[in-house]
Amino acid sequence: MTKYHKVTINGEVLYREFDPSTGYYENEMLSQEDLIERIFEEVVESEIEIDEVEIQRAIHCIPSLIHREMIQNYLTYLETVVESLE
Repeated sequence: MTKYHKVTINGEVLYREFDPSTGYYENEMLSQEDLIERIFEEVVESEIEIDEVEIQRAIHCIPSLIHREMIQNYLTYLETVVESLE
């Protein structure tokens, strides 16, 4: 992962990419918002969109009540896992 150094110039906080193997900095100075955006671009490898109405519609199309309940329970479990990470 890319390394950055925090640089404060006249009270303004900026970030600059640093290459520890060469000891050199990149030319560009980044604001915190720009750095966050750049880091997200580096670490997020996919995007998942969830449409809860469409999911519920798909679950209701499953003919077996047992399978519908199993999937609904699993979705509830996944939601609990996500909430515990926040």
